[in-house]
Amino acid sequence: MSVHRKSSTSWSLMWYGQKNLVGFHGCETWGLPKSLSFYIPSSLCIIEGSSHGLVLISENDDDCCFVGNPVLQQWIKIPPPPVDSSVFGLVSRVDDDGFVLGFKVVKLAEVIVTNNYVSCTLSVFVYSSETGIWTCKTIHCPYQITNFGSFTLDGTIYFDHLSEPGVLVAYDFYSEISDQFRVIPLPDHPNHGFNRDFKGALTTSQGFVMYIRTLAQSSSNVFKGWKLNNDSTWQILWKIGLPSLIGDYVPMAMHPFDSDIVHLWSQDHRHVVSCNLRTQKNRILGAEHNDDDHKDCNLNQPGCEECMDEICGCKASVRLLQLVLPRWMESVPCPPQVEMMNTASVISYVTSMQETMIRNWLHQ
Repeated sequence: MSVHRKSSTSWSLMWYGQKNLVGFHGCETWGLPKSLSFYIPSSLCIIEGSSHGLVLISENDDDCCFVGNPVLQQWIKIPPPPVDSSVFGLVSRVDDDGFVLGFKVVKLAEVIVTNNYVSCTLSVFVYSSETGIWTCKTIHCPYQITNFGSFTLDGTIYFDHLSEPGVLVAYDFYSEISDQFRVIPLPDHPNHGFNRDFKGALTTSQGFVMYIRTLAQSSSNVFKGWKLNNDSTWQILWKIGLPSLIGDYVPMAMHPFDSDIVHLWSQDHRHVVSCNLRTQKNRILGAEHNDDDHKDCNLNQPGCEECMDEICGCKASVRLLQLVLPRWMESVPCPPQVEMMNTASVISYVTSMQETMIRNWLHQ
């Protein structure tokens, strides 16, 4: 059992696709010598999503994708759906003890604009590990989704880049009650939606969706953090000034196991800061700043700069991918009549597919 002790956790913070930004490794329970992203064949595939320790990767042509546990090196090859589609997300569910019961891969087939460009209807295909087949589903969203980058938690997929500012929409793929997205207003709306000095991020910590925000002031940074309750209300956990952090700091993510710790990007000094909100102790991450207590942290400085420059340039909320070890290191749920692959087999298969595609292209 992984108890995820704060001094010995293994998780990675990634930019969607292939860039690992921050990696924490050395977990005593699993004995990992490197960060989680190292165990994913990301040089050949795109990392599309993660849920309860499972990772979704796709080959560059987007037809072939795999779901697996990179540490156990177990992967399930997901067949393409009946029609052309793009990867939408990975959701999974666990029982009360934290065991992964199953997963679903969601692919987007069509977006239909409705209500004079106010809303939209999504046609998606859903692959279930329980049945091993694709089913079609239609979901209605009251707003236009302007960016289909998403994050998932406990079977629910969330979008915040919408035609309406200050709103989050969510859909639970394990519930058959409704075909409508649930609308969740972000806290402090509408003021924060029109103040570009606020920097916000959506993240997860201790099993909850978290909304975190900073506001630079002359003498300190004001940090606020809320968690999303099960009834779609927000509960404020932090409202605190950080006098030691002067300048423009952008929230990146909360620690997945400890809601006292937040990671921030300094636009002025170009570094990542880990801040303990309770003790107000800060640490600059990076090889030149490592000490004995944090020698198991790897920072991709160029990747952080490129990622945060793009996000801040777009004035968008920050939404990064957290790769986290599962609570229990168990086999990947395997669909009926499907053979499990190891990482070496995945690499061999993807390499062969890419070589065939190149040969066909050269012969055209």
